[in-house]
Amino acid sequence: MTMRGESKVILITGTSSEHGLGYATARLLASRGHTVYATVRNFSTAADLVSDTGPGRITVRSLDLLDRSGMNPLLADITQTEGRLDAVINNAGYGVIGGVEQVDLDIARTSFETNVWGTMALVQDALPLMRDQGHGHLVLVSSCFVAGLPVMAMGYYLAAKAALETLFYSMAVEAAPFGVCVTCFQPGPILTELERVWGDRIPAGGDPRPRLSDELYKWVSTAAPTAQQPGEAAVALADLVARADPPLAASSGAASHAYIARTLRDPTRSAELTELLSVIHALPNEQ
Repeated sequence: MTMRGESKVILITGTSSEHGLGYATARLLASRGHTVYATVRNFSTAADLVSDTGPGRITVRSLDLLDRSGMNPLLADITQTEGRLDAVINNAGYGVIGGVEQVDLDIARTSFETNVWGTMALVQDALPLMRDQGHGHLVLVSSCFVAGLPVMAMGYYLAAKAALETLFYSMAVEAAPFGVCVTCFQPGPILTELERVWGDRIPAGGDPRPRLSDELYKWVSTAAPTAQQPGEAAVALADLVARADPPLAASSGAASHAYIARTLRDPTRSAELTELLSVIHALPNEQ
């Protein structure tokens, strides 16, 4: 079993964006001497992704979470080439922004197909390899907002993350006897180019919350944990993967840690709701 400080073989999904967490984490891990397999849906940024990353290396592979047929061949290629697979960082996915009434359920359903079922398909295919080798680390890139009440306009996106966290926590118990660790990585806001889909459904009788996006950005700018650059969150994620005894849940930076700690102190959730509503009430009335 690999230990802290040793070079690891790591698969990370969702590394296409030069300004994304996956891209920054893949490059940082390689710079620390790890062997990284980074998946993308297109290769437009692949040359920059792999350049000047020693002493480790990055190998770029194509992967679409909606195409399960490509997962086992990818995993088999890694294990045949490297002899093992120490960690899988499940980072790929996209955001859905809009109120519960404003997002068409077909859009929400499609997002779950990618974010939840696509992620779990890869996990189901990777877990037997890790069981057989007697060790492994499955990491979910989630959000600190799953620990608290979902913020306005983020319900469907955070519902997918919450579903994944529940599955990962279940898996942590099931996989532990085989030496496989599980971690839900819960960063706060990251200044990244996360792919987003905006809801545009108009309910019967008109949109009841036309300023919902204003409320979201007001909350982010005044009450949310301080946003991090992708490189800052990547340090926390890379440190997490390097640990010989990774925790079940981990945050990124003091702000997200404090947010999670504060939400867990109030089992009634009343203080969280009051804080969210105060931001909405503080917005000026439309003229």
